[in-house]
Amino acid sequence: MNVKRHLTLSQQKSYQQFLDFVDEYVEPYANDWDIRQEIPRDMIRLCAEQGYLGGTLPREFHGKGWDYVTYGIFTEAVGRGSISLSGLFNVHTMVAETVLKWGTEEQKSHWLPLLASGEQVAALALTEPGAGSDLKMIQTEYRRRGDRFLLNGVKKWITFGAAADVLLVFGRLDGEQPIACLVPKDSRGLTITHIRDMLGFKASYLAKLEFDNVEVPVANMIGRSGFGLSLLAPYALEFGRISIAFASLGLLRACLETCGVHVMERQSFGAHLIEHGMISHMITDMGVDLEAATLLGLQACKAKDEHRADATEKIMIAKYFASRAGVRHSSNAVQIMGALGCNDNHSVSRYYRDSKTMEIVEGSNQIHQLLLGKDFAKKAKRTRQAAQKKKGVQQPV
Repeated sequence: MNVKRHLTLSQQKSYQQFLDFVDEYVEPYANDWDIRQEIPRDMIRLCAEQGYLGGTLPREFHGKGWDYVTYGIFTEAVGRGSISLSGLFNVHTMVAETVLKWGTEEQKSHWLPLLASGEQVAALALTEPGAGSDLKMIQTEYRRRGDRFLLNGVKKWITFGAAADVLLVFGRLDGEQPIACLVPKDSRGLTITHIRDMLGFKASYLAKLEFDNVEVPVANMIGRSGFGLSLLAPYALEFGRISIAFASLGLLRACLETCGVHVMERQSFGAHLIEHGMISHMITDMGVDLEAATLLGLQACKAKDEHRADATEKIMIAKYFASRAGVRHSSNAVQIMGALGCNDNHSVSRYYRDSKTMEIVEGSNQIHQLLLGKDFAKKAKRTRQAAQKKKGVQQPV
């Protein structure tokens, strides 16, 4: 699908710049990063120099002032090259946008220029060993001691947690009200362990964070007591879902591009692979889902840009559809590529492993099914009742 025809001239120019950057600096090295299970710090610095870590932040804080469509197509371009690298912009943007929305003027003037420049890389510390999708199970605790909090607990599977300079850590104040604070990585009592050998996201510096009486200034609390899970986390996760939707879209595009070349060149039983019905069906479904996922993602970002009431639902739909499509078609890509697709040195095996991760992060697809299913049913009921009322049909008691 030609994404550019749905973009403004400015967005088209930006998108081509993103693709050129990824083609030169990301895609050729992504398999090596996965095998080494880390992205070189020089690559992170290069992204910072390009201004990509401050993409969505306003220019007054030295950001680029992107709209959400531009952020989406940027993430798609990066996801096409490396899902692990897309995780950097995912978590960093979630933290930056949360500070922009809920931070005090002092917090914004201090932290946002650092985050926009990449001088400070941020990560979101929400998930715990016993609290994934069910955030009410969070056990990490803050206790007030004068102008400080004492922080204790464990976070796990934190994307870029082993590379971040500052962490937005969610917990409960005195075991009750949920709060979130910015915690520097060099805080005394904080132990960071790089988690390796995961199925996907191998190069995204996943980490276990252990807090043992870590002192955190009360001034580092974002928002107010009680805001953590009701306002801050949902707000941050919305940006995370945009990231996952478009990174999955990039992965899907990479699958189609890789397989498209292969099936047009490889011959079997006297014909090119594309001439075989089963292969043609796989490519057809891959292309159709790419078209659909692209439109859903752009629609979601436009709704966000326009501050529409249905933006949250559309973002969830885009994340759900694109991540499911990524799993289905990366599996088919392995099938199409055969033994090549099973080799760690080939990108298709990386697409396959990364795709499953996308169904889990930023709210599992099962959580999306629960929430979206209820919304769709309620809408259908209201539509039917309105139609019956208009016709004068008696409503059931």
